[in-house]
Formats: sequence, structure tokens, C-alpha cells
Amino acid sequence: MRIGFIGTGAMASAIARGAVAAGFSGSDLMFADRHHQAAEDLADELGGAALASNRQVAAQSDLLVLAVKPNVQSEVIREIRESVLFAKGLCVISIAAGRTTDQIISDFGAAIPLVRVMPNVNAQIGQSMSALCPVGTTDEQLAAARKLLDSVGQTIVLDEKYFPVFTAIASSSPAWIFKMIDAMAEAGVNHGLTKADSTRIVAQAFAGSAQLLLDGLDNGQVPANLIDRVSSPGGTTIAGLLAAQEAGLSSAIVAAVDAAVERDHHLG
Repeated sequence: MRIGFIGTGAMASAIARGAVAAGFSGSDLMFADRHHQAAEDLADELGGAALASNRQVAAQSDLLVLAVKPNVQSEVIREIRESVLFAKGLCVISIAAGRTTDQIISDFGAAIPLVRVMPNVNAQIGQSMSALCPVGTTDEQLAAARKLLDSVGQTIVLDEKYFPVFTAIASSSPAWIFKMIDAMAEAGVNHGLTKADSTRIVAQAFAGSAQLLLDGLDNGQVPANLIDRVSSPGGTTIAGLLAAQEAGLSSAIVAAVDAAVERDHHLG
């Protein structure tokens, strides 16, 4: 299976590297970028090929990842439209935030096998949570797209109407989590720790807690059970938890999600 990438920015590079690490052959990867040197560098790193034009990549791909910025995607589609429409069995994957399947298909001027994908920044370390919305794909095409995105984390197939809330809780939330880590680290500094030590302690606590929850999800584990396990009667944990709740922890998090969803609707 030949996989083409138009655009070789951070997310495309993360997906391509993850694919090779997961067992995809580097020789099956093709790249094009307006900065040709960037395509050549990534191709050299992974054993792929840097082609001279977007059209060439589109014409030779089985999976075509459109990894350009949303504001130039329409222009790129106009350039590759004929190559895509005349290709046999080609499936297009779009990772452009905010661009709906209807908008993309309208740009092509005809129905095509398409998967809209929303990954997140953690793809850079193979820990993304990516949503996929397929339109007009075969089971095999969707499976191939999902296998590619599984190489940089986990995937879920969602109806497109849920993309705004997915964007909030999966793609926007890392920034909020970084802010929570930083706030807790600052509290540690207030009590005598260095910022570096405090940040490492809190980041590892977040990482370990998330993994503990993930490991138990298939067995019915829920956050409330783990909270009860950690909170001893009359202890420090419940005291801190009640103080955080009184200060508005849960309501602030819900408000952040609501605000992000609302902004997504306005941007769309």
C-alpha cells in the first residue's frame, strides 16, 4: 500500500514516523511539500521518496494524507483534483482542523472515498487520540486509514456531528492539562520544591493516573472508583479534593469544554 503525504509539518511527520515504527515500509511512503527540502529530509530519514509535485503524489497513492493547513487546503485540492478523481481505489485522509467532509467533497467536485481525521499533539510521542469520520469508503479503506492512525496512538470512529466536542476534550484539552500541571507545580514551588522537580513529579502523577484508568476501562473501571480508592477518610486527599471542588474545579473544566465547543461552531 502506497501512502502519500502532501505537507510534511509536525503532524504529517509524526504520522509518517509512527507508521514506519509500526511496521509500514518506508519505501511505500511518498512526500510533497511546498518546501521541497523538507520533503526530501523526511523521505531520506524514513527511506521514502520526495516527489516533485502534489499531483505526482496523489496519482501514485492508495492512501493520500492531506496534511496542509486548513486555509490552503482548497487550493491544494484544486491542484490535485483530477489526479484524485481518476485514481482507482484511492482514499483521501484529511487532517485539516475545522474542514468538514462536505466542504472537502465540494472542493473535489465529486464524491470520493474520504476520511476526516482529528488527531492531537500527542501523536508526536505515539500517544494521540484520533477521531475518524469516513464518507464513501470501503471497509478495507477505513481499516487501512485506521491502521495508519493507530500507529500514533488510539482511534475512534465518530459521526461528524461529534467532532466539535471531540476537538474540545481530545485536541484542546492537552493545553488545559498542561495548565493544570503547571498550576500544581507552582503550588509545589510555594512549598519549597524547585520548579523542575515539581513539574516532573506532577507530570508523572498525571501520566501514571491516566494509565491506571486506561488499564481498567475494559473491566468497567471509572474515575470515581479510583478517587474513592485514593481518598482515605479524614485524609489529605479528600481535604484537597473538597477544597478544589469548592473553588470550582469541575465547573471550570465543564465551562472550558462548553466554550471550546461553542467557538468551534462559530468557526465552522
